[in-house]
Amino acid sequence: MIIRTFDIGWGNNFKTKQLEQELLAPFVSNLTASKKTAVVINSTWYTDDYHNEVIDYLKITPVDYVVLISMLDCAIPRAERFSEINATVLEIGYYKGPGNIDYWALFLDRHFYPPHTIDLCRIDLIDCPFMCLNRKPHDHRVELYNQLQQLGLDTTGIVSLGGTTGTAVQSAETTVPVVELAPNSGHDQYGIPNDISSLGDMENWRRTFLNVVTETVYDINGCQFVSEKIYKPILGLRPFLVYAADGAEQWLADRSFVNYLDDFTDITDLDLRQPKNIAPFLSVLSNQSRRYWQQKLVDLNQKIVYNKEHFYKYVDMQKLKIQKGIIWPV
Repeated sequence: MIIRTFDIGWGNNFKTKQLEQELLAPFVSNLTASKKTAVVINSTWYTDDYHNEVIDYLKITPVDYVVLISMLDCAIPRAERFSEINATVLEIGYYKGPGNIDYWALFLDRHFYPPHTIDLCRIDLIDCPFMCLNRKPHDHRVELYNQLQQLGLDTTGIVSLGGTTGTAVQSAETTVPVVELAPNSGHDQYGIPNDISSLGDMENWRRTFLNVVTETVYDINGCQFVSEKIYKPILGLRPFLVYAADGAEQWLADRSFVNYLDDFTDITDLDLRQPKNIAPFLSVLSNQSRRYWQQKLVDLNQKIVYNKEHFYKYVDMQKLKIQKGIIWPV
């Protein structure tokens, strides 16, 4: 039985939270029916002070299971933080191991409405080398933005960066309405709305060749976390680079997606697995002709189509894990 749930994260009125609860329902049902006791801890907005409260409770309340949930955000509480507690720790969501579930892939499968393929395949509309959209000004995003700005690329491509005062440092103008699927979706916090269920301004998307992804966390291999951002170019039929420690090569390979790290040797010898080379590469890319970007999109079509088709297979794998109960070892 579940004797307590620690959760200070997103409210039940948001569809993101509702989906999390839906996905966890089989496990929660098993726990509720079990004679063993469990405490459930949700990682979203988990702080050190909150952790101390949780530990204090567990020290005086014996339980059989400590269940860590990380779906809406990267995992903050991990098994090693509960080593002093005499209980079996289960990790579900963005953790390594049998409980690994990719929530944001499932979210996009449910809530993302991709444009018609014809709207994405007009290569004659391609006239912009790259897009790099950033909302929360995390350190690695600011780092890349500064590099782009130093090279004069912040206005060559379509680039945005949210600010810390509710005003964007730079914004890609859009009139697309944002559905409030998660907290703080408006302009108020960072000057840029949190659009997690669409490709944004379709005019911008259609005219752009390459998407540069800056994920929520820089070390996606270590954290095992990605958001919807990495899947948007896959669903939006665009080649992409990820500003991450190895260009996301390992993360993508582990999930059988293909990358584009070696597809530009015709114009550069820069190793795109090295994040420091992303901005210099974009400078080289931006110096190519419009015809080059258009033809390259055609040349990469097989990879682009494969990734999109594989996305739905990958989603089915996530659903199968839940349906078969592979991640419910209670």
